[in-house]
Amino acid sequence: MTIITKCRIRCGKGACFISLMLTTFSPALALHPLITDDTGTQGKKNFELEFGYQYDRDSFKWIDSHPESILTGELQGQSNLGRVRNRDEANTITLTLSYGIIDNLDVVIGLPYQYTKTRERRTYFSPPLEFVSLKSTSTASGLTDAITEFKWKFYEYKMLNLALKPGIIFPAGDAYRGLGVGKLGGYGYAIATADLTPVVAHLNLGYLRNQNILNEREDIWHASLAFEFWVVKDYLRLVTNAGCERNRYKWSNFPDVFVLGGIIASPTENVDIDLGFNYRFLPRVTHRPGAQYNYPVGIATRPDYSLLGGITIRFSGSGGEKNKN
Repeated sequence: MTIITKCRIRCGKGACFISLMLTTFSPALALHPLITDDTGTQGKKNFELEFGYQYDRDSFKWIDSHPESILTGELQGQSNLGRVRNRDEANTITLTLSYGIIDNLDVVIGLPYQYTKTRERRTYFSPPLEFVSLKSTSTASGLTDAITEFKWKFYEYKMLNLALKPGIIFPAGDAYRGLGVGKLGGYGYAIATADLTPVVAHLNLGYLRNQNILNEREDIWHASLAFEFWVVKDYLRLVTNAGCERNRYKWSNFPDVFVLGGIIASPTENVDIDLGFNYRFLPRVTHRPGAQYNYPVGIATRPDYSLLGGITIRFSGSGGEKNKN
């Protein structure tokens, strides 16, 4: 086997180890395309079915100078020392079902399916492939971590509503292929909604117990604020969202900050169609994959931006009455 052939095989394997943790900013399920949830519940025996799509993209450059990587390459005949360019993409389809147990208490189940693609281009700094660039591509697809949560609206007074939302993250995905975190986790959110029609505001404060096998931080705090602007009452609204979380990656103290904008059209009372764009402010210091060889799946990054779209359908069960709030 020639050195070049060996290098091509090694690059392909390396690309497989570069995982995409391109999930939503927070595991909580919310009014699509928003990340911040509202206090609204479905009402007793009513259902809501949501089909959500999300496209994530992340691109970055780094220098592979880690001693373990170089030594491993040398033993195979070619040092891995060099410049690496990555472009990661993920397409995620999520099916979410909400059911009103009683008027002010919902149970929500979310099941996502993801297809990821990683492209890597490595330029070597040492012979015999000095300044030669080799490309590789890897893909992964399958179910990712499922979510079950409850939303309890416990306070209503005029324009103000308050709710609590605890949830559980089930490790349904294969973490070693970048399709999950590998451990059972949980979270809790406090939610406030102020209806100042034609403007509606939502505030979320939350905590995520990020149990994982990826060497990420386990204690994550979340704060976010969203606004709905009714352009055409009952038919068309613009939405905006901003927030921050504690960075999951231990080598960075910069918070994970996002802004989101979107539109929701309601052709009928029980159908919503939405589009959204989510952008993250991530300093490049957060991308330090060369130092993370203790990860079972290599590195994990957050997307530079996301495109979102979805369709939501509400319908009543036997004896159910629609909850207007």
